[in-house]
Amino acid sequence: MLSRVAENIYWTARYLERVENTARLVAVHSEIRLDRPDRAGFFWEPVLTITETLGEFEARGLRRTERDAINFLLTDLQNPSSLLASCVYARENIRTLMEILPRESWEAVNGLHHAAARPGAGAPQQRDVYLREIIERSQAMVGLFLGAMNDDAGYAILRQGRAIERSNFTVQVLRDALVRIGDGTGDMQALRAAEWVGVLKSLTAYQMYRRSLRGPVTRVGVSRFLIFSQVFPRALAYCVNEAGQALGRLPNADLPAAAVARLAGELDAVERTGAEADGIGDLLSAAQAQLSDIHDAVCSAYFTPFTEVPAVAGQTQAQPA
Repeated sequence: MLSRVAENIYWTARYLERVENTARLVAVHSEIRLDRPDRAGFFWEPVLTITETLGEFEARGLRRTERDAINFLLTDLQNPSSLLASCVYARENIRTLMEILPRESWEAVNGLHHAAARPGAGAPQQRDVYLREIIERSQAMVGLFLGAMNDDAGYAILRQGRAIERSNFTVQVLRDALVRIGDGTGDMQALRAAEWVGVLKSLTAYQMYRRSLRGPVTRVGVSRFLIFSQVFPRALAYCVNEAGQALGRLPNADLPAAAVARLAGELDAVERTGAEADGIGDLLSAAQAQLSDIHDAVCSAYFTPFTEVPAVAGQTQAQPA
């Protein structure tokens, strides 16, 4: 497989995962907005922080209003991490991969792009239906790849991109939550529990959390589930294992496999010794740095050097993990 082809597959997986993540994050915070209209400060700041776009939002002088934040997150093509921009990049990549990916994926990504570009879809009265459609179309594409691709190097690269994007998002969501939300006492305990439920829903994890942990929704419980679960597909440990399994299907994987093994080993060691509540933030910071190392190792092993990658709709694909 050509390195350029492998790179386009990798970024296709990341962009499609990013579309679903952004849609669910905005949907959950829109729901919380109805339940907590009195929350102090700029309500959408956590979403901008999680998507690592707060600095760009402020640098462009956009107003700290719901309308500007939603447009920036969903449809602003000047924001390379917006939902619509990610759809554009995924669509452009799939256009070059018609001999590798299922041909139905071209029709599917076009449908996703048209849905994402629908005018006025971010308005409060239309947002819920719009975001549900985006999530469903994104999940349908994941199912299409699973059911219609050879389980070969191409699919291994796709799995790798999805695992890295998914694990990085989980870390970002959890790091933000640990800063903003405590356990609380008395009346605040119920309020904080509701906030932690929102964290789980942002990762479509609430039902599986309740199946795995029968007790109340708490900071420690949510953190341990989202970091160490070996059975939930968006948990950090699960994604790291997925990345390792995908690399097992690829040649010349020594460097990225070693980076994955280091992170997996550290997570296993922390789980066995017991993660202190105050140390979870440090663990996540270290994990995010190591995810970046894994991304760099994958790029070094399989892709064209980033200085030679052409821009895709005004953006190179050599993005940070």
